[in-house]
Amino acid sequence: MQAAEPAVPVVMQVGAMHCGERAPGDTRPRIGLALGGGGARGIAHVRILKQLEALHFPVDCIAGTSAGALVGALYASGSTPAQIEQLVLSTEWLSLFTDTLPRRDRSLRRKADDYAQLAPIGIGLGGEGKAVALAAGVSEGEKLIALFERATGGSRVSGRFDDLPIPFRAVATDINTGKPVVLAEGSVAMAMRASMSLPGIFRPVVIQDQVLLDGGLSNQVPIDVVRAMGADRVIAVDVGTPLSALDRDASLVDVISQLSGFLTTRSAQQQLDSLGQQDLLIAPDLTGKVATGDFDKAPEALQIGQVAAERAAPALLAFAQPPETYDRLVLQRAQRERPVGSDRIAFVEVDNHTGYADALLLSYFPVEIGAPLDVAAMQDGVLRAYGMGTLASINYEVKRRDGRTGVVVSAYAKPNGPAYLEAGLSLSNDLEGGHQSNLRAGLLFSPLSAYGAEARVVLQIGNEPALTGQYYHPFDLQGRYAFQVGGGFQTRSFNLYDDDGNKTALYRVRRTGATVAAVRNVSNVLALTAGVERYRGNAKIEVGDPSIPRVDFEEGAWIAQATLDDIDSLYFPRDGYLVNAGTYQSSPSLGADARFGQLDLDAVAARSFGKHAVQLGLRYHVTSSGEAPVQNLYRLGGRWRLAGFQHNELTGQDYALGFAGYTYELGKLLGRSAQVGGTVEYGNAWQRRSDMSLSDGIWNGSLFLGFDSWIGPLIFGMGFREGGRNVIFIELGQSL
Repeated sequence: MQAAEPAVPVVMQVGAMHCGERAPGDTRPRIGLALGGGGARGIAHVRILKQLEALHFPVDCIAGTSAGALVGALYASGSTPAQIEQLVLSTEWLSLFTDTLPRRDRSLRRKADDYAQLAPIGIGLGGEGKAVALAAGVSEGEKLIALFERATGGSRVSGRFDDLPIPFRAVATDINTGKPVVLAEGSVAMAMRASMSLPGIFRPVVIQDQVLLDGGLSNQVPIDVVRAMGADRVIAVDVGTPLSALDRDASLVDVISQLSGFLTTRSAQQQLDSLGQQDLLIAPDLTGKVATGDFDKAPEALQIGQVAAERAAPALLAFAQPPETYDRLVLQRAQRERPVGSDRIAFVEVDNHTGYADALLLSYFPVEIGAPLDVAAMQDGVLRAYGMGTLASINYEVKRRDGRTGVVVSAYAKPNGPAYLEAGLSLSNDLEGGHQSNLRAGLLFSPLSAYGAEARVVLQIGNEPALTGQYYHPFDLQGRYAFQVGGGFQTRSFNLYDDDGNKTALYRVRRTGATVAAVRNVSNVLALTAGVERYRGNAKIEVGDPSIPRVDFEEGAWIAQATLDDIDSLYFPRDGYLVNAGTYQSSPSLGADARFGQLDLDAVAARSFGKHAVQLGLRYHVTSSGEAPVQNLYRLGGRWRLAGFQHNELTGQDYALGFAGYTYELGKLLGRSAQVGGTVEYGNAWQRRSDMSLSDGIWNGSLFLGFDSWIGPLIFGMGFREGGRNVIFIELGQSL
């Protein structure tokens, strides 16, 4: 047999390693538990622990890799197997692979990004001296860390893992050497996170200048680690994925996965070869049943772990202890649980590697000198700060110096900044010749000031080409007051239809100008905006009677808007409300050709009941004075805007409608929802406000299947209208 390497680099190691305390006269062998990595397959570890407790099997020390570090750390910190099992079954694991905040928890500035319909693509310009830089991972893993902190009953308090109820070690891999790194002190939650840093999914963790990845790359089953802690006998649990049998037709993905498998299976075999006669190996039969990413198969993994534990029971009985001895050991462990959050904070420091002010970063953390640490509020602050979207990481650690307890906040900017590429796509097709598509590419510059000023440039090509930009400048730490200016070149299309729904003409409106406004963000729900805009352009027939002359126009108007935004999604709302109320007052004193005024109101409310959700909404848009020219006409048609009509099939000086909707959630993928539903809508458009009448509305409805994708909602459905033909539609990127 080939022995594993005896020397393992150790991070944050203090004092002599040990494998459990001993009372005088206690001469039983020390039992060490080595829990291997395997992603979702590691859920099987839980039932192994449950069987050990049922047999009064004492565990004196634990070492874990990746998923084994997760389960091992929870058990070592005092959680029971039943509590760990409940956590595993109740957690939506795939949603933890992204640090994106729920929309309702974001700032109004980040909520407004949804209207731009742009998504970050992980590529930036100018990051760390590079012309083009890529993001290091999909997620920083802050949601995982918060989960681990709650589950281990603590915050990011530095301490020795030997002082846990059961001494513990987590194993990670140094990205620069490829060697295993043993984590023996510091924050238990951060050690768990480092050991689970899946390449390409989570950004690596930096601990004492070492950049750490998933421990399975270098030490899949840490038998040597638990033995080095002082274990006389080792119980190893291997939940790793064996190599696949590939042929010459294997895909690139299969080959890459196999190459990664070489690392984990080789290190696992080296460790397993070191087991002696007095040791025990438990290998749950997960092959073909639960894969590394099958977190939705937790019940199956638990059951397979149970079968493996029961098969190992006869061998485990040799290590069992009398009930009174075992109960005494359990009591001793409970007495070793360390209280968290009781110390009063004496100092706060910021290790800032971003363009933001120290005070702005600290504003997310409710730290008060002389008061105990509020762990839950600190966890919430980390996620809210990370929600700014430009931080690679922002963390805190509780440290003790000279008998004082303090908090050190560290923040790092994304390596692919400060100019971030974004992309978006809007597409609609009624399958009857009506087609619209717009591809967008954006460049976000952030931060441009210590308080978080930012700028965005967007190029749009397609049916409505545009080149626009916006600069947003907050004046205080809380972002309560801000100035913004935006504008550029824009194009809008107005379709004209006959009474049978056939398109007869297409107006193309082009305009160039800018809008300047002051913003008052009252909270992350309410914003008030007031300003002025100035544009000039032309409108001409692109399809239709060519004798209709081009119309040149000048626009100048006062604008004001109030936004009440607490909706969970602009695409498939299930909870919350959204209200936009505004006015547009065109004035010759600002250079406009025409004097007119418009009033706008959109209101949507949604409520969910399990997988079911209902929506109610109202739209009321009127030209309150004068007559709006063609470029300012309202456009109607499509889901939520009279679904029985094609996009922009209705135009008018005024329109009003009400709607009700229902959706059923089919499932989620990484927090993104797939739904089926329908709408009932009633309303119309009019050329004169005096003609508006409740009795003059048209009933509309729709049935649809949709997915809230990363580039916008993908929807396939059918629209109906009273007395008209049906409309089949496919949409991508259309919102409320």
